Amino acid sequence: MTLYMVQRCLFDHLRRLEAAGDGPKPDIVTEGYTLTPEERQAVTEPDVGAIYAMGVHPVIVNGFCRALGYKRADYRPLLEQSGAVPARRRTRWQKS
Repeated sequence: MTLYMVQRCLFDHLRRLEAAGDGPKPDIVTEGYTLTPEERQAVTEPDVGAIYAMGVHPVIVNGFCRALGYKRADYRPLLEQSGAVPARRRTRWQKS
């Protein structure tokens, strides 16, 4: 796995989205990055759970999800389904 390349690809894509402003959103570019077929598929689909399960930094995942139009409540279940995030538990003060 080339985690650095996945993170670099996503970070560069976020920069291109910022540069586009209110204009049309550019497609993600995977050329020039050494990605495995699974990584390329996760990035281009985009499969947020798979990206997070690979170990991509949460700040990059958050920015990527926000750029896709997700709110935190929308993409949190995708992360939990990946198995990389422990399921939310109610703490003692929430149970009473």
